[in-house]
Amino acid sequence: MVRSFTWLGLAVVMLLPTEGYANHDSLPDPPPQSISQKLSSLSHPDRTAVTVSGLSSGGFFAHQFHVAFSSLVKGAGIIAGGPYGCVEHIPDPWSPVWSIPLDRVSAAVVVCTHYYGDLYYGLRPDPPKAEDSLNLIREAASQGQIDHPSNLVASRVWLFHGKDDAIVPLPVMETLRRLYDRLGVHEPNLQFDRNQNETAANHGMPVNRFTGESKFPLRSCGQHEPPFVIQCGYEAAEMLLRHLYPERFKPASGDPHRDGTLLAFDQSEFFDPADESVSLHGVGYLYVPTSCAAEQCRVHVALHGCNQNVDSVYDDFIRDVGYNRWAANNNIVVLYPQTKASAANPNRCWDFWGYSGSNYYTRNGPQMRAVKAMTDRLIGQSRQ
Repeated sequence: MVRSFTWLGLAVVMLLPTEGYANHDSLPDPPPQSISQKLSSLSHPDRTAVTVSGLSSGGFFAHQFHVAFSSLVKGAGIIAGGPYGCVEHIPDPWSPVWSIPLDRVSAAVVVCTHYYGDLYYGLRPDPPKAEDSLNLIREAASQGQIDHPSNLVASRVWLFHGKDDAIVPLPVMETLRRLYDRLGVHEPNLQFDRNQNETAANHGMPVNRFTGESKFPLRSCGQHEPPFVIQCGYEAAEMLLRHLYPERFKPASGDPHRDGTLLAFDQSEFFDPADESVSLHGVGYLYVPTSCAAEQCRVHVALHGCNQNVDSVYDDFIRDVGYNRWAANNNIVVLYPQTKASAANPNRCWDFWGYSGSNYYTRNGPQMRAVKAMTDRLIGQSRQ
């Protein structure tokens, strides 16, 4: 499977589509592991409107990124994610007297998610507490490891939990909602869709209708199978972008690849490729609406879930989950950073449990620093 694809070589504005090659972008199959073209700054960036979203591990990471860089990131959309430092303070149920914390990996797969069920050697650990995350945020801020959490008060946040999602338990997302509330983000800026009034969704990215080509069968809303893009009759990308950018939000483009371009860039310049623990791919992707050549555009960072990078699902996430359709007519550039498999991260997840180092949730976490540097490059802001 090969679709016409525009490689990022010159400034982004020079590669915006023109009549003659605008109808299709193409991604080589298999996707490249490296590329020489660099990420360029946008011509007319809106530095006041950077937002982030993610699914599953990408949802955990999106929240983490929002909190750590709250002076830059003005909103977050989180699908099946959890609270800041979720794995850090889960008590070991076998040590009720001494309050020994569960190890991070176990906390990640049986508490913050139920990837391996909800029992730890036969006992069920307690769910995460908003107070623990709040204390961790305050401690990290006091040590200068993250931006001051007071920046979060003006944020817009959209949360979604699928009714049939058995991977991320609802109590984990309820803790996330309470945490944002404690941080000063209240309704109507804070919205939590518990999927009570729509078709019940499993653990995946809901789309209204999946119309793209795919190597995988069409997945219904109740399925949890690759590419984890599920046809539900409603679209998470629309709902979260509409909430994050509420003013004069326009209808979706009927052809986002006529109205914009999907680009590839060298992601490896934003981290140390020799450090396998970082678990980041050599190539990242970017969707740029045609309108951004002449008009001011916002930046939205969209983070895939586990086993959902280009090596896992080809272009199903970067092309077919709906972001590009809504971004095209709303002057939103979508940045698609990519993970890769590593010994400590075989499922290509974003780091929310510390496989890249104990500073994973701070501004100095390798993945956090890399995604921030990509964002800074796009908006023409000096790397900090």
